[in-house]
Amino acid sequence: MELEKVKEPANFNYYEVEPEDSQFYTIGVDVTHRCNMECANCYSPIRDLPDVPLSDLLTFFKRLGKRTEVRLTGGEPTLRKDLPEMIFALKELGHRVAIMTNGLKLSDLEYCKTLKAAGLKFVCMSMNGANDDSVYEKMDGRKCADLKMKALENLVSLGFFININCILVRGVNSHVPQLLATILEKLNVNGVLRFRNIGMLGRYMKTQNYNFEEMVHLLAQVFKKDPKKIVQMNQVNGFEEDHNILFPIHDHKKFGTIWVKVTDWRPGSDAIPDPNSKRRGRMTKDLKVAPFFEHAKLNHY
Repeated sequence: MELEKVKEPANFNYYEVEPEDSQFYTIGVDVTHRCNMECANCYSPIRDLPDVPLSDLLTFFKRLGKRTEVRLTGGEPTLRKDLPEMIFALKELGHRVAIMTNGLKLSDLEYCKTLKAAGLKFVCMSMNGANDDSVYEKMDGRKCADLKMKALENLVSLGFFININCILVRGVNSHVPQLLATILEKLNVNGVLRFRNIGMLGRYMKTQNYNFEEMVHLLAQVFKKDPKKIVQMNQVNGFEEDHNILFPIHDHKKFGTIWVKVTDWRPGSDAIPDPNSKRRGRMTKDLKVAPFFEHAKLNHY
């Protein structure tokens, strides 16, 4: 089934480039549209499209013109049996590789070892409820706290660099940032806590959304920070962005501390989050590269 295009908003700067010409720091690659969850917030909820053939993916990886952070996502990338082959190919080509996952399959330690043996070092896992099943039931449609916690413990035991994704929903999980910080410090996690509000793309909860300022103040209170100071810490991978902040939990530590990233996913005047981003791209169905959110907006129901 072809993806349905929506009407382009005003000042909408969509374009595509060949992989050789991509200058994006990060490229998201949807390796499958299948998923083993039905989350209430999903920017890519289409499930009946076929998987991209492995041969096409390997060709795309080879054609990338510079060293790139490639994020294998979906759907749920761990549903692809050939995921280790993708990881190995990307590492052999000198790219940085990460997977964006709900973490359910990572509750299997042997599977985690397989991914590590293929060369994976970086995992970004969603944990909207930390260890609270009531949150997962409301936001992700199932009680999965035990599986998520087991996956986190497996990743820590194997030395992965871990990013935890958490969508903040008013009245549902404002208590979760503190839970996550406590869990990560107890487990001595090396990684980043990434919080965002609801992005109005694909399938999303129709509720009063947090704005950026409200998220900053909520997280400043949780982590005992001055909001006026942390809002100035808007450098991400060398890019200065007014919709992102990134700060350490422990100011006195240069290394070995957890970092907190806060991102505004609400659409702005261009009807998408982060318009005209030079940092984040996305592979198209024709194996080209487009700006991430512009592509997501044009290719969702």
